[in-house]
Formats: sequence, structure tokens, C-alpha cells
Amino acid sequence: MSIFSSELSKVEERIVQNSFKTKQIFPEETRLIEFGLRLLWQLTEVTNDAKKGFPTKPNLLANVNLFGRNRQLLLNAYFCMLSSNYGTQFVISRTVLENNNLMRLFNLNPSYAYEWLTVDKQKQFSEDIQSKYSTLTEKKQFEPFWVLKKVLSQEKQKKARKDTARIYGQLCEYTHPNFLGWREIMGKQGENEVLLDLPTLTSENAENAVVMTLFLIQGTFKTFVETFRGYWDHYADQIYEWQVRFNKLIAKYVR
Repeated sequence: MSIFSSELSKVEERIVQNSFKTKQIFPEETRLIEFGLRLLWQLTEVTNDAKKGFPTKPNLLANVNLFGRNRQLLLNAYFCMLSSNYGTQFVISRTVLENNNLMRLFNLNPSYAYEWLTVDKQKQFSEDIQSKYSTLTEKKQFEPFWVLKKVLSQEKQKKARKDTARIYGQLCEYTHPNFLGWREIMGKQGENEVLLDLPTLTSENAENAVVMTLFLIQGTFKTFVETFRGYWDHYADQIYEWQVRFNKLIAKYVR
């Protein structure tokens, strides 16, 4: 079935062409991304088992929600990456990074998870649990950089905090008016800049998009493992295999 007409349009043809070329240029990377995405879906079995911890652990309840969002966001981001819609991919990816940092924050301090939940979700807890986690004296807005500073607050984490802030800044540049995605949607005709008809596959943008996707899947696995300790043992071998392949593959992009 065609999206735009009864026959395959030139837009759809370009999407197919870009997807084919991307997988040709990055065969190992796309296979690892797809392995990761399949595994994220399989881990739903773990989140279902973790429901028994919801009545006493607000971070479990909050992080199941955030994990579910990231699982879907990463799939959508991958489709954008394959079709060379890098700007759209990075807009989606920014939310994935924000969610991962929130999950880490909630594991460090479940009181933040309790406050983040809606009032109706808070009321589902017993009075004892509500009293235990209603400890914050002021309402938090959970702004991305505030969350990042809380998650990586120690002096020894200063470099990690700086690197994460830099990556977040790169993702933001695809949403601001002076955005990097300009390179993928604008072309030249003589001295004039024109809006291109179709997304363009470029090696620099494609490499950045691939690395970012791998990095965010790895981050999502990390926060998942932190959150659901004691529940994911059945998938330990697959998670370990993904991490080993990630470590080997990402080494060639670390400069």
C-alpha cells in the first residue's frame, strides 16, 4: 500500500533507496540496532513481572512508563534514520536522552519519582508509602539540565556530565531555528538556497545519526538494568551480548 498515492511516489522511492543505502553503508551498526530494538520489546516481559513491586516502589511505576516511551521513540527514531530524516530523528532522540536521565534520577531518589507521578497515581499508594515519599519541600519541574546535574553530581562524574550536556546540546541544535538539519533539507541553485524535494543521505549526517542511535539504546539498557534489578536475569545473556557487540563497534567512532 502506498502512503501518498495509488502508486509508489518519488518520496517513497527515495525513502526505500535511502534505507537500502544506509544498511549497505552501516551493515553491522543497523544489525546491532535492530537486535537492540527487538530485545527492548522482549523486555516487556520483565516490566510485567515488575508490577508486583509497584505498590511500594514509585520509581518502578514511573520508570516502566518512561521505558515504554523510550522503546517506541527509539523505533521511530530508527525509521527516521534509515530514511535520512536526521533532523526528525534527533528531535525524537532528545526526548530519549531526557527520559534516560529521569529514570536514573528516580532510581537515585524515589521521592522524585513519586512527585513526578500524577496525583491520581500517587493516591494509589498506601498512606504509609505516601508519607514515606512525600518528602520534597518544593515542587520540582524536572528541567533537563537540573536532572542531569542531580544524576551526575559527584566531582568524579564531571566529565560524564559535560559529555552528556554536549550530546544534549547537539540534539537541541536540530530543533532550534539555527539548526544543523538545515544541511539535509536545503540545497543550492547557483547563489540561492532552495528547499530540497526529498531527504538526502549524507555520510556525515548518517554517521552521526547511527552513533547517536547506538548510544541512546545503550543508555536505555543501562537505566533498565538499574531499575529492574532482580527481574531481568532471564535476559542477562542477551543484554550482555548486545553490550559486548556495542563496545567493539563503538570503538571505531571514538576519536
